[in-house]
Amino acid sequence: MLFSVFNIALVFVGIITIISFFLTCVMIVILWRYRKSTRYKAFFYKTLWNECIFNIFTFIFFLATMYARFFDCMIPIFLYLNRFPWWTKFAQITQEHIMYIQTMNVFLAVGGRFCTVCIPHSRITHTAEELNKWMICVLQIFLPTIVEIPIYIFYNFEYGYTGNLKVPLLLGTTNDHYYEVAFSICVIYLIGAFALCVFGYISLFYTVRKRANRNETNIIIHGGCLLLALGALSACTIVRGFRILEKSKYMRIFYFSTSLWIPCTNIAATICVIGPIRKHILAPFKEKADTTVLPNTTLL
Repeated sequence: MLFSVFNIALVFVGIITIISFFLTCVMIVILWRYRKSTRYKAFFYKTLWNECIFNIFTFIFFLATMYARFFDCMIPIFLYLNRFPWWTKFAQITQEHIMYIQTMNVFLAVGGRFCTVCIPHSRITHTAEELNKWMICVLQIFLPTIVEIPIYIFYNFEYGYTGNLKVPLLLGTTNDHYYEVAFSICVIYLIGAFALCVFGYISLFYTVRKRANRNETNIIIHGGCLLLALGALSACTIVRGFRILEKSKYMRIFYFSTSLWIPCTNIAATICVIGPIRKHILAPFKEKADTTVLPNTTLL
């Protein structure tokens, strides 16, 4: 059926991805245009700049290698790609690498806000504010890359590997040891990062609550949204480790779209609660409304 629940879900995921992609591009333009402003030199905005660059790659990667795997008509193409082991390695490990980088981004966002609000005069806060974008980029990708390098070296992946031919669009490996290693890394990495973020967020929440500052309340909302997205990603990854309902086409959407959860949540929360970003995005519409010329009227 053309308008089946599955097709509607696919259209919805595609629309969300495209909208998020264009909003991310707008945010990159804004951050670049005002890069010399004192406000945009803060640790949060430098981290946000790097996140936007990563998110652009994430959306392109998702549309090229993940979204296409929702469609059964793509089965022959992806099975043909098994002839190129470097490509199947790239497709499998990159999606994990993206997930770990996104986790690190949430950790740095919550941790950065914690330092700025709770311990603004500490040495660690001063050091963080002095970091440039390239140093922050190293922080964002260093640990995830170290985690993924051994997996990239020792394991190969295929579409429709033996024992899973009923789900040919799922990448897998005949080496069951990989699943044990990957699951252990996910649990330690994701749960550890989530626990640290929860601790930082609770401290941030009580500090902001004492001050009763509306601007800092927006920080709480933004951090809470990121924390929820990270918690959902962690839970889904653990569930996926047990291969629950992996043959269901609806679960395929659920599993494949996890790489969108954190960036889409971050974009929506940033635009809604971070005043400077929202102001610049809406500025063209406000200027157009303010410059509208009313027709001359004659008073009788």
